[in-house]
Amino acid sequence: MTAYLFTLHAYRSWNADDPRGYVQKGRGVLMPDIAQARIYDSLAKQAPVLFMPVHQQILLGIVWDACRRRNWRLHFVACEPSHIHLLVSWHEFDPWQRVRGKLKNLMARELGRQLALPGYRWFSDEGSRKRVRDRRHFDHLMRQYLPRHRGLVWREGDALPELPSAPADG
Repeated sequence: MTAYLFTLHAYRSWNADDPRGYVQKGRGVLMPDIAQARIYDSLAKQAPVLFMPVHQQILLGIVWDACRRRNWRLHFVACEPSHIHLLVSWHEFDPWQRVRGKLKNLMARELGRQLALPGYRWFSDEGSRKRVRDRRHFDHLMRQYLPRHRGLVWREGDALPELPSAPADG
């Protein structure tokens, strides 16, 4: 069985002026850079995205359904306003790029559809992935790392949270 922890960041949620530094593809983590942050801001297509609780609930529902339909196993979802973690495993030969790409595309499309924001950019490019090395690593993710997140936290076997009702037209 193949298992991965995918992390997808909300669009523009981690800019170059972040005190922790920032990541640039091919260069790794760099020191904070205010000038680079201004450049990124000037090139941005839209305002930064934060995943609020309603977004997090919708994302969980989309990923849960996608995994169920494809016989992928969703073990854990953990959210913060700036990102979402997905711990997923599967048996068939599917490269991780395909699995992550499919989940990310479905989340972006469905989030836009459900919130009447088609074409909205929800995620930054790519995202990260870490292959789960062994049972000890899996248990660490399930018991320690993922449950510490401040947003929505869901583990396999939990009920899916209900989405808030839309206000009635009046």
